[in-house]
Parts: sequence; C-alpha cells; structure tokens
Amino acid sequence: MFFRLFIILPLVTVVLLLYGAIVNIGYIEENRCRMTYMFEHPQYSRIPVQGNERFPKYGLYAYSEGFITQRVQQRSFTGAPVLFVPGSGGSYRQVRSLASVALRKGIDNSWQAHLDYFSVDLNEELSGVYGGYLHDQTEFIELCVQAIVRLYGARGRSTRMVIVGHSVGGKLAQAIVADGREHIVRHVAGIVTISAPVDRPVALLDHYHQSFYDRIEQAWKVNRSVSTGLKSRGLKPFDGILFVTIGGGIRDIIVHDGLTASRYADLHAMTHNIPNVWLSVDHLCAMWCLQFVLVMNRFLYSMIVPNGRSSYGFVEGKTLMLEKANYFLAQNFLHADDEYVADDADGDGKKQLIVHHPEQEDWIEDIRRSFTERYRAGMDRTRVQMIRIVPDKPAHRFLRVEVLNSEQTNWLSGCAAIDVYSNSRVCHKSQSLANYTLPVPSSKFDRFGALLDLHELKRRNPRWTHVLVKIPRTFKPVQFSVDVFNPAEREINVTMPHWFDYRRHTILQDASQDDSYYRINIHEMAQTHQTIALDLQAISCDGVKGTVVVKVRVPWAEGYDRYAFQEDLNRTTVYIYPPIERPLEGNETLLPINVDVYFTPGCRYHIRYGQSLRVSVARIVQQYFMLIPAHCVALLLLAFKDQLSQTAPDEPAFVVGKLRSSLTKPAPLLVLLTVTSLLGKFLTLFKAIPRIESFSTPVPVSILIHLASLGVLLIATLALWGAIAFCANFAHKIIRLISLPIPVMSSTFLSCIHKFPVAIAVLLVAIALTACGGVSLLCAAAVYFVLLSKAYEDYLENFVFHTARRIAARFFGARPRDGGESSDGVRRRRRRRPANETGDELMVINFHLPLFFLVILLALLNVPSVITWAKNYHYSNTLLPDPSLVPALTVLGCLAVLWQLNTPRNVYGYEILAALLVIVAFVSVLYCQVHVYRLNYSVAIVFLAITIHQIIAPKRREGVEDAGDSEEKEQIEDDNKAE
Repeated sequence: MFFRLFIILPLVTVVLLLYGAIVNIGYIEENRCRMTYMFEHPQYSRIPVQGNERFPKYGLYAYSEGFITQRVQQRSFTGAPVLFVPGSGGSYRQVRSLASVALRKGIDNSWQAHLDYFSVDLNEELSGVYGGYLHDQTEFIELCVQAIVRLYGARGRSTRMVIVGHSVGGKLAQAIVADGREHIVRHVAGIVTISAPVDRPVALLDHYHQSFYDRIEQAWKVNRSVSTGLKSRGLKPFDGILFVTIGGGIRDIIVHDGLTASRYADLHAMTHNIPNVWLSVDHLCAMWCLQFVLVMNRFLYSMIVPNGRSSYGFVEGKTLMLEKANYFLAQNFLHADDEYVADDADGDGKKQLIVHHPEQEDWIEDIRRSFTERYRAGMDRTRVQMIRIVPDKPAHRFLRVEVLNSEQTNWLSGCAAIDVYSNSRVCHKSQSLANYTLPVPSSKFDRFGALLDLHELKRRNPRWTHVLVKIPRTFKPVQFSVDVFNPAEREINVTMPHWFDYRRHTILQDASQDDSYYRINIHEMAQTHQTIALDLQAISCDGVKGTVVVKVRVPWAEGYDRYAFQEDLNRTTVYIYPPIERPLEGNETLLPINVDVYFTPGCRYHIRYGQSLRVSVARIVQQYFMLIPAHCVALLLLAFKDQLSQTAPDEPAFVVGKLRSSLTKPAPLLVLLTVTSLLGKFLTLFKAIPRIESFSTPVPVSILIHLASLGVLLIATLALWGAIAFCANFAHKIIRLISLPIPVMSSTFLSCIHKFPVAIAVLLVAIALTACGGVSLLCAAAVYFVLLSKAYEDYLENFVFHTARRIAARFFGARPRDGGESSDGVRRRRRRRPANETGDELMVINFHLPLFFLVILLALLNVPSVITWAKNYHYSNTLLPDPSLVPALTVLGCLAVLWQLNTPRNVYGYEILAALLVIVAFVSVLYCQVHVYRLNYSVAIVFLAITIHQIIAPKRREGVEDAGDSEEKEQIEDDNKAE
C-alpha cells in the first residue's frame, strides 16, 4: 500500500503543478487594460550612430507620426529626450504606445513642452535566456546615448534624458550607468524600469548573466546609496540619478512582483497601486495598457522645463523629480496607525490654511455617527459638513470619510469652530488635512477617501473642535459618506494556517449598511506562496450598486501596497499574499498583513475567507519552477547510485539494477530532503562556505518540488521504455529520412552509429566546435536513443532465441536440426559473446538509461543556446560566446569512450563511484537550484568520473569465470545431453 501511494503521489504532484501553470496563464485575474490607439501611422526614422559598424545587428530609431516625421527626418529635436530600451525578445516598435500618447500631448500643447522618444533596436535578441548578448547590448546603448546628445547640437552638453527600460532593458539601462563613464552618467537624469528583474534575474541559465549582474551590483554598491531618497542625494556619484522601479503584479507570470524592486531604487511602485491605473498588467501588456501609458507620460511631462530658446529638457536636480514621481506613481498619505507629522506646517514651514465664506456656504453639523448624502443632480451651494471631535469616547475615535466627484483638492480640513454665523458655529479659516487623503480606485468617478484617528488629531491640535468636509457647488452628481467608529469593533484578526486548510471561515456575517470600513489583520503569513482567498458578497443594497475596494498592505514590503476593486458586482474574490518573504530579523516581522476593506454605504456585506489552493500552486509554479532541474538531476543520480549498489564487493559479477525500481524507492527522496535540510542549516554557520540556495526555500515547497521532479522522472522513464520498445524501427526510418537521399549513404550512416560510435562522437564534437554545443547535445541524445534501441533489439533477439531453445529442449529432448549449415549457425549464435563483459543486454540498457536522461537534461538546459544560435545563424555560423561548449565537449568526449567500450565493465570501484554520485546529488540541490547553469558542470563531472572509472578500474577476481561464461557452458552441456 505504501509503495503504491509513493508511486501515485509524485504523479498527482505533477498534475497539480500543471494545473498551477494553467491557472497562471489566464485564470487569476482578468485583463482590464484598455488598448492604446495611434491617430496616424507610426514612423520609425533610423538615427545614425557612430560605431554602428561594430554592431550591424542593432540600430537607433526616433518615433514620429504625420507632419512631425518631417522634423525628425531633418534631425530637428527640441523636446526632452526619452530613450526606450526593449527587453528580451522585444522590438523597438514597442515604444509606439508611450510615444504616440506623448506626441498627441505635445501637439495639444502647440509643440511647446513635449517629449522626443527614441528606441533601441536590439534585433529582438533573447537576452533574458542567453547572457552572451548583454555586453554588446550595453556598449551599443552607450553609443546611442552619445548619438542622441549630438542630435541636440550646442545644447547637447547639458542634455539629460530619461531611460525607460522594459524587462531586461531595465537592467541594461542600469548597466550603462554602472560602467561609470562620466560622459554617459551626466546625461542620464533618470531610469524607469518596467517589469524588470532588477536585483536578481528570473533564471541564471549561464554564467554570463551571473557576471553581468555581479558587475552592476558592485558598481552601484560603490557609487550609489541604498534607498537614497532625498536625504542622501549627492553623497555618491549615482545618487543624482532618479531610479524608479515598477512591477506588473499578479498577472505578470514572467517576472513576478518580488523581482521588480531594487535596494537602490528611490521609489518602487506596482501598477495595481499607481493612482488611475489600479490594475495588474501582464509582462507585455505594460507597454500598451492605456491606463498605465497615460500615467507614465503625465509623470514625464511633469518634469519638463524650458531649456533655452524653443527647446525643452528635464528639470535639473533630483528633488523635484522625486516629488513628481511620488505624486504620480505612489500613494503618499498617512495610515491610521502611522506616526503623525506636525499638522501646523507643510514642507515650507507655512500653514496650509483654507479660507471659508460662511455667507456663501451651508454649514451643517450632523449628530449621526454614520451616514451618506447623495446629490444626483449636483449642488447649487457649497456644503461644509462638520464632524465633531469627541476625545474621550472610544466610539468616536476613528473617522472614515469618502467623497465622489469632488472638484476641490483640499476638501478635508480641521479647525476650532468658535465663530458664529446665522446661529451656526463656523470657522473662517481651517487647516488642510490633504496629506491624509488618498485617491480610491474607481473607473467611473473621482473618488477620494481618508482615515483619521480623531483622538490623536485632538491631542496634537488641542484647540480643534471639528473636522470639515467641504463639497463645492457643482452640476455633477456628488456623494459623500461619513463613518465614525470604534476601531476595535471594525478589526478582525486571522491566523494563517501552517498547512493547507480546505475549510471556509466566516469572519463577518452581516455588516451594517452604515459600515464603510473594516480592517482584517492576517498573522503568520510570511511565505510568498501562502494565499488567502477573501470572498466578499453584497447581501442587499439600498438602491445602489455594490462597489468593494480592498487594499493590502504588507509592512515589510515598501511600495507593494496593492489595490483590488470590483464595481457593479454582487460577489468578488480577492487573493491575499505577500509579494516578498518576511525578513528573518527586525521589528517588522511581528506586524501582520493589513487588509483594509472599503464598502459602499447602503449595502450589507458578508465576508468569508479560506486558503486558495489554486493560487498557491500557481505562485509556486511561477516562483520555483526553475528549481525542478536541480532536483531531477539529484534524484537521478541517487537512483543511479542505487542501481550501482546492487552488487556486494565480494561477488564475482557486477549487476546493475533497474532505474524504475530505484526511482520508486522512498529512501533516496527522504535522504535528499532531510540531509539537504540539515546541511543547509549547518553549513550556514560557516561564513567561508558559499550561501546555500535551498535554505531559503520553504519546506512545503521543497517537498512539492521533490515530488514533482520524481514524477517527471517516472513519467519520462515509462515513456522512454515505450519509445524503445515500440519505436526502435521507427527511429531507424527517421534517420534514413533525415540522411542524404542516397540509400547507400543512409545505410552507411546508420551502420556507423551501430558499429563505430566513436566516429559519431567525433562528428558531434565537430558540430559543437563549428556550430553550438547545445546542438551537438541534442544530436547526441538522438544517437544515444538509437544505440539504446539497438541494444533492446539484441536483448529481444537473444531472449527469444534462448527461450525457444529451452522450450524445445524440454518438450522434445533434443535441439532441432535442419542440416549441418543450420546446426553450425545455431552453434555460432549460441557461442556469440554478448555486448558487454557481464553477459546481460538488459543490464547494458539499465546502465545507460540514467546516462541518457542526464544527456537529455543537459541538452534541455542548453536549448536557449540552440535558439540563440538559430536566430543568429545568418550573422554567424558559430555561437560566440557559447556557454554550452565546455560541458558539451566534456560529455561528448566521455560518450565516445562509453559507447566504444563494452560498458558496464565487470570491475571494482563502483562503491566509490556511487559515493561520488551522492555528493554531486547533494551539491546539485544545495548550489544549483538558482544558479541553474552549474548543473552543466555537475553532469559533466559525473560523466567524467564514470568514464575514468570504466577505463582504469581493475577487473573483478581475475581467473574466475564470469556469469555469462558459466551460463553459456551450462547451456552447451544441456544441449550435449539432449543430443
């Protein structure tokens, strides 16, 4: 029973992760982005770049439409320059959405303040999976910066540009600054990265990525302060550059939100938290989502200043640029539980006073604690709603106020109502509380809200008696709601279960119609895969359509505040998860995740929550999928070790176990889990030892990845045996079809694979040297399959022959004779030695099967190099640099020996080889999960060790006949007796 469960569990895990991948593709959140349309046909004018002859694949273009194209062709640029850098596989044409909206804005401004958009053509190279391009791309972008500066003529010396980088393009923008060249740094005013893996790559598939990130990290660490802001500007060379990072959110399945922030960023924002965007965007959608494109251009336009006669540039100094970034891209307000700043002064030390005219306004003080006022036809007089501050009653502590369609910025203020006008207490002047207000997501209205601690407000301003909500006269429909409450009555605490809990829990049965705010505190949620599904259902609404806004605040993840809102829906589900892991140290680790729920007044709501299996699995797939290759290699090596450990040291003949049986044993999996966990905790005590990668992976995730890797290997093993058993002849036919259309050449090539495998290995080495190592590995996997199928044919032939002879001997008592020639043929077949020294063709297959899987894994790891070589073939026949070359040459050299020898040989030393396999398996899990490219060298070391062992190991028990000879002698004696 346990054995069957251990077989089924990995297969179920594989199905579960496949389901998570499907959920990631399009079943988490709908795409609510609006398309960006051009008014005229886009034009891309190529700009000459000095030094372009070194990079003929690349180019620089300027965007234009309509009559503006003539100015661009005449090289007349007078706006503030913006350089767009595309990402991995991205096109320079992706700039058109940003540039087209900016161009329309410039035309509306009579071409006064405007932006000049430039875009870099990087030949749509896949720099995200192949790091060999990154150095050349960085150098070319530096040349583009210099070319743009020269376009502005005499004022080019003072020209400063903003670089907008999408995906890997954001890292390239950071790289050109990292080189530290003064003529580049002084022309870069700011860097904006969009959905870019800034401090860590998505996957390290080659060492070029590793060295690229390390070089940038070292340069920025020396020349840039961490989280500079305004306090440390000017202290280091790079501190004067505005650095903004933007992430796409849960819909971005390529670069998840935890990778988009940087420790060097002045500001980090997520699209679902940017005002007037309020939604998550996928990786490519960020470049055409109209809501985001509009906000980005407003931000860039806000930094434009006149720069000489009829020309414009970006503002000097970082202070104003950062203020604009905070205004357009961030939510700068005070939370109810944040520390209050001095209310009597703004940034300039002057009071922000609001002057009132009571004779033109309606001053109303309502004794109700919670109410909503709607004016569907507008208001003919300004209304000032007075909310009394009652300092000693807990029921009057917190105030939640919200306005819709208010056209006044300073709509919230506080004052001491000591004046009297027309039998009403009034204030002629009040102090603005605009720094406590924030926009609330809405696609239909201008919606603003504030959450105030009235007791704290009274303590800091003892003379104040009221908070004022001022709604100016308007012809638009307007609404405001007031909700005064005791925070203890609106706070709900939830503890995240350590393991999965399928039950749904009701935390709010029936909220009052006047309740507009609830806070849910989620404790013990620390890992990024942990997810809670919050279900909010409108039970009944009093003539209004239900709108729910949920704000998720993670205390240890600055800039990751997330908004989710649904309009005109009776029921909605919001998924709560931490975007980054909770730090192990610091006071913030004790704070829970805050979920603020804002209801529409007039509706009654029902709230339930439960763990979300589908989103949890989807996030595991998104963030930990690249750990599977390391675990597959480790489990395969442990299974191979078990295969080689079937024979006792004193036995005369070496025996290889079955791969399927070794994989289905629970011991290797349990050993890998426990030992790597213990080593991860033990080795971290030694600073001289490199950091263990598996230590940061949660235990439940490690178990799932282990089981999924085992399931993949089991499925692959069964599929391979089926392919070998049923597709052997088909593989031979395919080889004949692929070969030259000359029958002799095809037959010769096929016979060479069977009889001269070393020659084929030499041919594969030549392919690796002249084309790409990954191509040669794929060809080696195909040749290996042909050899295994041939070995299986020999095994079936001998098995059928020996079985028929034994049946004939038992039933007829003699060997059938068809004449002397037939008898001699049978005798020759009987005395033929098998393919290896052990005398078992099936054991040959068992020995080579894990090696074949290692070759397949190695080939799959280097598929990015193959794709890169194919895309770049018309520029160069050979991939340079080639990260797969050294591992490919090593493995192919070893295969040349293993294919030529009668392996496995009946020799000593398999115990030492098995111990080495265990060590490499543990190293693969400890050090190759994130740095995936290290698996190339792990597999190469395994092949090298096996080859050396097969060559130099001494034979077992010289002078003792092996099992194959004894079996053959017994069969000959049986035949003689029958005769």
